Amino acid sequence: MSRTGLWIGLIILFGAGALMGAVGTSLYYQYEEEHRWERGPGARQERIMKRLTQELALSPAQQAEVEPIVARGHLELLRLRVHYQPDVDRVLDAGMHELKAKLSAEQQAKLDGLHAQLQQRWRTTREYVRQTQDAGGRKE
Repeated sequence: MSRTGLWIGLIILFGAGALMGAVGTSLYYQYEEEHRWERGPGARQERIMKRLTQELALSPAQQAEVEPIVARGHLELLRLRVHYQPDVDRVLDAGMHELKAKLSAEQQAKLDGLHAQLQQRWRTTREYVRQTQDAGGRKE
């Protein structure tokens, strides 16, 4: 094999590796985005802390001081969400009813599935808030 052939082979191999890395990373982020809610509201608080720690370069001592503040704020936002959820449900149900009139039976079934996923997500949030309140506001 000539030296040029060897270089061409190495370049192709490198390009294939880079392409596989890009595709793999894209698939990973797509999966994470689609399944993020399944880990529940507690995981959201952890993501917030992780991001603050990275972006602000928080020291361990700062992390210990900031974490309770983030936890309280996160819980209060979730409490507001739970408090106003009946209003959100009413608006969403009216929109769903109106939207279904414009969809085929197959599309309606798919929309019902999406709505059921959303309802499950909200049930998870309500349960998390209830458990956190039962635990005296502490993270379990």
